[in-house]
Amino acid sequence: MTPPFGFGEDARLKERREFRQVFSSGKKIVGRALILWHRVDASGRKPRLGLSVSARVGGAVRRNRLKRLLRETFRLRRSELLPGVEMVAYPRSGCPWKRRADAEHDLLDLGRKAGLLRMDMKP
Repeated sequence: MTPPFGFGEDARLKERREFRQVFSSGKKIVGRALILWHRVDASGRKPRLGLSVSARVGGAVRRNRLKRLLRETFRLRRSELLPGVEMVAYPRSGCPWKRRADAEHDLLDLGRKAGLLRMDMKP
């Protein structure tokens, strides 16, 4: 079992089938530095995240850094998302993030616009 702030198997979208479900039956919202595909699964399980980072973003070091920033943001803010949320995050080329706070701002902003955050959470 994953601890409350873990990023274990139950927090990840990993299989191609899972990504396809989000892309085909979900919605897309575009931000300045991030594209977010999302859907709410009726199962009511804890939110899950999938990552897709193109080589256009930069070399392997840059791509891995962006993935770490997104994973850590999701891990810390997972409890603020609605149950059953599945999302795929895609940083756009030229993504300017340097710190986790940058990734957090963009991810939560898109989540808020998409209505994926719990209503009882502060903005």
